[in-house]
Amino acid sequence: MDQHNRFRMESLGIFVIALLLFTLGIWDQQPQGFDGRWAVFMQEMFRHGASLFPTTYGEPYPDYPGTATYLSYLFARLFGAPNDLANVMPTALASAGVMALIYRLLVPSGRAWALLTVLLTALTAQLLEKSRSVCLDQMVSLLCLGAFYLLHTGERMGSRLRQYAVFPLFVVAFAIRGPLGLIEVCGVVCVYWALGPARTRQERIGVLKKVIAHGVIGLILLAGCWWLLLKLARISGGDAFVDDVLRMQFAGRLDESGEAFYFYFKLSLYRYFPVVPLALATMIALRHKWSMRNEDADVQLMLRLAACGLMILVGLSIPHFKRAYYIVPMVPMFAAVAAYGLLQAQGWLLGVRRGYEWLVAVLPVLGIVVVFVCRHLWHKHGYWPDVSVPALVGVLIVLQLAAVIAWRRLQGRLGQRLVVLSLVALVTQWLVLVVVVEPAKDLQYDTKNFVGAVEKLRADTPGTLVFVDLAKDTWAIRYIMNLDHDEKPLFIGRNEPLLVDTLPRPAWVIVERKQTALLSGTPLEHMAPVFNGRLNDNPLLVFLVK
Repeated sequence: MDQHNRFRMESLGIFVIALLLFTLGIWDQQPQGFDGRWAVFMQEMFRHGASLFPTTYGEPYPDYPGTATYLSYLFARLFGAPNDLANVMPTALASAGVMALIYRLLVPSGRAWALLTVLLTALTAQLLEKSRSVCLDQMVSLLCLGAFYLLHTGERMGSRLRQYAVFPLFVVAFAIRGPLGLIEVCGVVCVYWALGPARTRQERIGVLKKVIAHGVIGLILLAGCWWLLLKLARISGGDAFVDDVLRMQFAGRLDESGEAFYFYFKLSLYRYFPVVPLALATMIALRHKWSMRNEDADVQLMLRLAACGLMILVGLSIPHFKRAYYIVPMVPMFAAVAAYGLLQAQGWLLGVRRGYEWLVAVLPVLGIVVVFVCRHLWHKHGYWPDVSVPALVGVLIVLQLAAVIAWRRLQGRLGQRLVVLSLVALVTQWLVLVVVVEPAKDLQYDTKNFVGAVEKLRADTPGTLVFVDLAKDTWAIRYIMNLDHDEKPLFIGRNEPLLVDTLPRPAWVIVERKQTALLSGTPLEHMAPVFNGRLNDNPLLVFLVK
């Protein structure tokens, strides 16, 4: 087998292993957080067929195109049911693709660099968690990395076809994530060319022309895609829906309220640890390598990846509207930089590397500590899952022994030692997440029991659902996602009067326990609830109005 085919098979193996890591244990679990919204999108498309935009309560939803929902819909059809695995599968496939592609990009420069990058990517808590949920930004991450790979290999092979193939990725990114997706992919392409070889004045002019050309084409495609999106929005919901799309996908992203500029840098200390701190440390410690970028292909590759990661990190820090997972596309790029720094450490970066080695080497022991702390905190609240602590601790002890053996036997082989220790750390982190954390979240943020109890009551006395001061897009969604039929509840806001006499009869009124003041002055004020329970860890009261 020649080198090219061997690399291809290794990449395929990494893809399969990563896909298992991102899907094992998922089938019909309760969606958590924003996944509930996507569960409703998929369920309604499953019942009514494909649509241009996802729908909730039978109405088009303006914040996303229907592309990602359609992908989940296809898996739901394949599985025969719109379950959580179908919902997560597109994200899991994209995440596995990221692992395989970053390996394929780097392995010609060194297997240790490629493997360590893959492991650092997966070790990033935010990425690992989002790979097992619905995350459009993971799909954008694959497209950003795909564009980088096409440009890199196209440049090496002299293939203009590969270089031009990035433009369809602009459109695909828009179709999945809207304007933000296209801007991120276009930004990666422009930054890639901006750091191209520029030894002479003529080469610098050529680099500038490429950056401008790709930027202009990106703007043209953005305008064309945006025009088409608004046309499709008008077809789906009329002029009012077009205004909603403009507000949600453009104006809302530029809202002056939100998080500070340093929000993502703060997150790097825990959700994006250790990748971002290691990558930034590498950029500082190895800044002298900038002068070698035109002579050393690996240095140029590392610097291009660093610049693309910085572009995403800094660029998305400028708008006030932020979400923790928006910067996920930078992770594989920064992981490559971090891995390069660990392998090529000099000066004070050697101390950073020793700190990283110690951290991953003792992570199984830290995992044992986490298990007991979580058991102490969650057991008294009833959130501790049905897991054998002795068996789990036994597995973690075995992993710790493996780390100790690797530490001692691989003393003179830096690359292998870092890879093995990182692999042990990843297995530890994944095991604690899948066996303890995710099942505990299912218990704490349970929705099925509450909805099942209320729906059993409604089966005996059919009536209209009325949500009082429970947001249509959050709390109510977590109720609706557990239904196997369409439902159109009534929503009464905090500042709206609760006119009980005008409600359709019978009516099932649901309100937070802490918001019972909203019932003041109504017949419900002195009425005993027919049911009370917790929905997504939120105590609710249920009243029956006949």
